[in-house]
Amino acid sequence: MRPSQDLVPTSAKQPSSGLMSRLRHLGLKPGAISLFFERLLKKQSTRTLIKMGRTGISKSRTGISKATELTGQELSTRAKQTARSIKHHSKPENLNKDYRKLLHLTQEMAYDRAIEKLFFVPAKGFVSLDDLTIDSPNRSFGHNYHPIHRLSFNWAMAQIPDPLVGFTFVDYGAGRGRALLLAALHPFRKIIGVEFASELHDDANMNIAQFPRSLMKCRDVDCLLLDAVDFPIPDTKGIFLFNDSFDREVLETVLARITSSYRANPRRMYLVFVRPLNATVLDNLMERTVIFEPIYHSQSEKMRMQILSPDQVQIFRTLI
Repeated sequence: MRPSQDLVPTSAKQPSSGLMSRLRHLGLKPGAISLFFERLLKKQSTRTLIKMGRTGISKSRTGISKATELTGQELSTRAKQTARSIKHHSKPENLNKDYRKLLHLTQEMAYDRAIEKLFFVPAKGFVSLDDLTIDSPNRSFGHNYHPIHRLSFNWAMAQIPDPLVGFTFVDYGAGRGRALLLAALHPFRKIIGVEFASELHDDANMNIAQFPRSLMKCRDVDCLLLDAVDFPIPDTKGIFLFNDSFDREVLETVLARITSSYRANPRRMYLVFVRPLNATVLDNLMERTVIFEPIYHSQSEKMRMQILSPDQVQIFRTLI
């Protein structure tokens, strides 16, 4: 088989007539001349192939070298990113945040699942106020919706030293009604939710209407579409729940209304804060009311909640 003509230099494809004449003059036969040029062409073709192969190998080595270099750089970058991430998450405050996130997920997947099955509209999840219809000048002071965990609620109620019979339960920022229906499992006198987002208010009332009455120890449950600062304080013993409901500006006004109601009619009241504002800020606000004192939990209870609950809970009660 003859070598491919494409691999042979153009100058070697057709020998010149002068060269042919000289070779004949030397006595070489035409057949020998053809054989000579055929072998010459084969030799040039082989050299060309070898040269192309060497060039290809060289380029491959260069490509592999560059790929190795890039891979090494990428691995180095990822290793540095991982190291920074480990360093960041290993800080005590970040370890605590990560642990709390894990507890939130655990609560939602385990303890909250049973009560969620009883809701017509799921109460779980997060809802931004930006996605809701709110007709209130205090919209900017409100917080996004996230329901209270069942364990946190039950633990808070267990810290109330008085029997719940005769108390009115009020949830500021009732959302879709999870806390209201958790409260309905206890023998309260009346249960009221205060919610200023139309969609959440409608969902809460739907859940109240569809909740199994056989499970409710208090069936007088209602959710009002109302701004927290406009809610009239019930003239009865009360437990008021604040589940990270709003900013300090609104909280100050609500506390002032509760304090005024107490002064007009002294009675036992409890304030339950879940995921509260900064502890120092909250303590200062409560001290200014004069009428409330904190409930201090036992060391074992505090330890249990720190281990099991993703939420911080603070409870205050009136002096009488």
